[in-house]
Amino acid sequence: MKFKTKPYKHQLACLKKFGAFPAFALLAEMGTGKTWIAINNIAGLYETGKCDAALIFAPNGVHANWARLELPKHMPEGIDYKVAVWSASQTKAEKKEIEKIYANDKNHMRIFLMNWEALQNKKGVEAAWRFVESSKQLMIVCDESDSIKNPKAKRTKNLMKLAAFAKWRRIMTGTPISNSPFDAFSQFYFLDPAILGTTSYYAFKAEYAEMLPASNPLVDHIRQRSRMRGVPQVVARGAGGTPKYRNLDKLAALMAPFSYRILKSECLDLPDKIYKTLLFDLTPQQRIIYKKAEKECRLAFENEDTPFNKLVMITKLAQITSGYYLHPLSEGPVRIDGDNPKLDMLIERVNKIVESGNKIIIWARYKIEIEDIVTRLNQAGINSVQYHGDIGKADRIIAIDKFEKGDVPVFVGNQQAGGRGLTLIAANYVIYFSNNFSLRDRLQSEDRAHRIGQKRNVTYINIAAKGTIDEVVIRALANKKNVADVIIDEGLRLFSS
Repeated sequence: MKFKTKPYKHQLACLKKFGAFPAFALLAEMGTGKTWIAINNIAGLYETGKCDAALIFAPNGVHANWARLELPKHMPEGIDYKVAVWSASQTKAEKKEIEKIYANDKNHMRIFLMNWEALQNKKGVEAAWRFVESSKQLMIVCDESDSIKNPKAKRTKNLMKLAAFAKWRRIMTGTPISNSPFDAFSQFYFLDPAILGTTSYYAFKAEYAEMLPASNPLVDHIRQRSRMRGVPQVVARGAGGTPKYRNLDKLAALMAPFSYRILKSECLDLPDKIYKTLLFDLTPQQRIIYKKAEKECRLAFENEDTPFNKLVMITKLAQITSGYYLHPLSEGPVRIDGDNPKLDMLIERVNKIVESGNKIIIWARYKIEIEDIVTRLNQAGINSVQYHGDIGKADRIIAIDKFEKGDVPVFVGNQQAGGRGLTLIAANYVIYFSNNFSLRDRLQSEDRAHRIGQKRNVTYINIAAKGTIDEVVIRALANKKNVADVIIDEGLRLFSS
């Protein structure tokens, strides 16, 4: 099989070792190319007649990213495939694509992309079953499989039922065990119930942790509070409150034959800078406001307004994707009612990075965005420091010092205030919640983490609303172009018809 994009050594090694395994765990750090491995594994098995369909579960927004970016980029040219993306609120076009994906088509590899939330509602589960029943040689891929670490969760239980009908099973995560060894149970049970030597979660916990005896007052208190009939399992704790886990070498030995571990530090052929884009869907409320603002932008371009006014209008579009807008009758920014999927995606990604022991810089364009980011970080129990125009000189120095010394894992800043002159090499992840239109600011802000003293690869993550100005901005910056120039040059082609 000819690859569409050139693989790295660890990607080839993984395919060679595990590509034909019915089940394996791809335990790879973010930025090491897990998706490339999965796509080319699917392609290789399809080409040899061993796989006819792939059901892929991923975090919300990330599942759409597979269809919009990853598959077109990495699927080998000779592989004909059809893809559909699940959405709880589907457009007519999306419904048609999903209906098409159910038909068993011998001339195409069929790929159905679903978010994890789909396994928690009736329609999503029914859609998954229709696809499973239409397949004879199915692969199920669990992207960010730590999403199923709770065996009692509804999504986990529904996935296990589906797994029984899959010929091929894959889990992908950089943090299979983020909190305790118990996290491994559901993930490896999905791959094969025989891997861990027991199908009982109760027995598994007892094997890998020291439990308090039934006579312990804490056990009785928990039993009464939860109104349990049996004896609850409560992990004993040592000095300092550390949980007493045991037999971890045995657990590692059971997992190892089915796992391929990839650390960025071990991938010597990886580029110094790794770029990723995460896509999300606007909420219905955001979409209504965005479409209205887009019409106003189109009128400005049709009337050949000044370049400055055009950029002002485009800026309004970018603000809406972040969850707010400016209104002439309001003293300050107006937050859009309902969910903020951009913030949700950011916090989910930050959680995973922090759990893996890494540090992050988050760049945002406006003060309101930074305020919302810091509020959500606090709610998630993640400590951070701020760096922007309202932070005094002395406090800025303290913020840098705390971040670089490792006192806090997250640095939240504004590119114009903190994008130049700083050394922030404690971070090897940089997330752009929003970008301004300056290529120089982007390049300068990237180099805060990627400079002398940095001994690791740095992963840069853009968060963008699907089908909006966000994608235009990111594409221009990726091509090393000033966004303002691109906006003026493209004109009306920026807008949907």
